[in-house]
Amino acid sequence: MIERKERKPYWRHTKWQMLASLVPFFIVLIILPLYAEGLNHNKFLGFPLGYFLVAHGVAIIALFTVASFVNRQDAIDHWHGAHEDS
Repeated sequence: MIERKERKPYWRHTKWQMLASLVPFFIVLIILPLYAEGLNHNKFLGFPLGYFLVAHGVAIIALFTVASFVNRQDAIDHWHGAHEDS
């Protein structure tokens, strides 16, 4: 259990960690489709190449974003003494 005086720094650290994870993901989510238009004249497995790369790229980037968030949040939990005992 985290002590009362440690809760505010813990949640501040967690909120900044969340923003640090979401901002790059949203930037990629906005910028990646802009380049897809130029690739759409080529086909891959029957799909326009730009569509195919964006669809799979966003999924892969989301997977890495979630994995890195979980890893960093675990480190924050250990740092502040809020980790789960196994």
